[in-house]
Amino acid sequence: MKYMITLIACFVVIYTHAQNIENLKIDQNGGELAIHYDLNSPNVDVFKVSVFYSVNNKDWFAIEKVYGDVGDSILTGKTKNMVLWVDHLTHISDKVQFKLIAEYYTVEQSKEGDLKDKNGVIYTWKRIGKTKWMTQNLKSSTSDENCGGTFNNSSARNACPDEWHLPTDEEWMEFEVEFGVDKNKVKEHGLRQIDLSKLNDAGFAINECDYKTSLYPNQKALAFWTSSENKMLYTGYSDKYFARIIRIDDNKISKELRSKSEELSVRCVQSSVFLAKIEATTETGINLKPVTGVVNHPFTGEELDWIYVGKAIWMKKDITGSYMYKETADRCPTGWRLPEKEEWENLIKEFEPSIKLENEKQVLSERLSSDGIWGFSLSGNDYWLNTHHYTYNTYWISDKDKEDSKKVLQFVTNVKGEAGWKDKYTSETAKVRCVLDNEKFITEKDKIKNGSFVDSRDQKEYGFVEIENKVWMSENLNYDLGENSMCRNNIKTDCNLFGHLYNIEVISTGCPDGWRIPTLEEWKYLLINKAANNLKILYPFGGTGFDLLLGGEMIYDEESKSDVFSAKYLFNDGEKPGYYYIDSKGKVELSEKVRKKDFYYVRCIKEVDSRF
Repeated sequence: MKYMITLIACFVVIYTHAQNIENLKIDQNGGELAIHYDLNSPNVDVFKVSVFYSVNNKDWFAIEKVYGDVGDSILTGKTKNMVLWVDHLTHISDKVQFKLIAEYYTVEQSKEGDLKDKNGVIYTWKRIGKTKWMTQNLKSSTSDENCGGTFNNSSARNACPDEWHLPTDEEWMEFEVEFGVDKNKVKEHGLRQIDLSKLNDAGFAINECDYKTSLYPNQKALAFWTSSENKMLYTGYSDKYFARIIRIDDNKISKELRSKSEELSVRCVQSSVFLAKIEATTETGINLKPVTGVVNHPFTGEELDWIYVGKAIWMKKDITGSYMYKETADRCPTGWRLPEKEEWENLIKEFEPSIKLENEKQVLSERLSSDGIWGFSLSGNDYWLNTHHYTYNTYWISDKDKEDSKKVLQFVTNVKGEAGWKDKYTSETAKVRCVLDNEKFITEKDKIKNGSFVDSRDQKEYGFVEIENKVWMSENLNYDLGENSMCRNNIKTDCNLFGHLYNIEVISTGCPDGWRIPTLEEWKYLLINKAANNLKILYPFGGTGFDLLLGGEMIYDEESKSDVFSAKYLFNDGEKPGYYYIDSKGKVELSEKVRKKDFYYVRCIKEVDSRF
């Protein structure tokens, strides 16, 4: 007896754990999360796999944009893989829990049981194959005898207990084959041989019943409704439904069409197939700090989001508009340029899924189009732009042969939800996305000695950078000094972009505590010696960390047919203040004459060994 109990216990454990998810782990590569797992089962072949995530191990959210071994019809096996993009997770944290749920259909193991109808009458059921069958006729009231109640077809459809139903013609055919009906004849109408003794031995009550309608004269019969409608309407049987008639003395059963108004017996059924599930969870750390940042355009002050990806620093947004190649020359800000084809190829490799997918172009497009921390915001719309050519979202590639050519060449594209490469005439228009011209910036930026401090007067935080034993503020002073300060064009948002402009009354008191306005020699060394006729090194990403901004006057240069941006920066040599004029054409001019009514930008400076 003890041995038998042990066997039963072992069987339960084995069955419970027959299906499982093992070796669940998650890797991150850039913005992609790759999920790996094993799906084990000795007796189930196909699963539906879903993925959920949580940041508090309590509230779980389904992940829709996940690809690979996920969804319906996932076969059992080792080394299953799926991928998703971090930006597609709405709720995110540096610690995330993931849950895999694998659902599968299985058959309830119980072979018999009880059920209760709407009137509280208790019946028994037996499982035949994958279906539970009532072993007695359904009663219409508690006073009905063994034959139960009789129902017309309409009432029969609504008579079964909750979660049970009137059997279909197909369910009756499965039942008949189980009890001796030839499977080659089970679909036929008319009489077929059935083993009623086997049916009785299985516990199914087969009792002669009386019906208002004549079935077979001088025959003991039992008649049941099915829920299957007659589909032969063209034969004039629109008011007839399929039924089963059992001739008890002959051990035969027939499939017949009976008038829907006839009152027959009912046996109810319920599927034994149910949806079971197994699950596995794991927690992983998420890198939420790609190499990204925001800088100001040195001339317009516009904030430029950038990301380091594919071995280059890219703008995260398109330049507004669509252009012919000859119109792209000045579209990228100073220090930026059109990317070369190899740079586009390297970028796409970073966003491509790491596993083979049938919808790879769609997945690539979703990733490139995302606007999160790892996203690239690559435009995915098509439109007309007052040109003779339809503008697909193709992007210009730097190539000297394109300007006057009408050749067909490949361009990177993100059209109609699919990203990749497209052949296009070079004479058409395309969009512009820029890369940083200074390829060494990422490797050199760690050499820049920079940091930040807080101005105690208004708690504003400023950046600073050390250049040749001097500490310079890496942004313009932006402290409101009343009538001695103003915003460019008296527009407050311009102060947010470029800082305040100041008159010479602030020479001694304008800078934060411990800082001062630079001298002529300090500006001269920075602009003449350090920059050496190459002002680009002082612009954002120039490699010095100074982040020079030209937020002053803008004029149109007729000679170059372009806008020229400028700024005047104040210096102080004791009692003799002056300023340096700097413009976007590289012009640097010293002026030792200042007027009290004029306003200038200010960068503050201090000694390296000073304490903040």
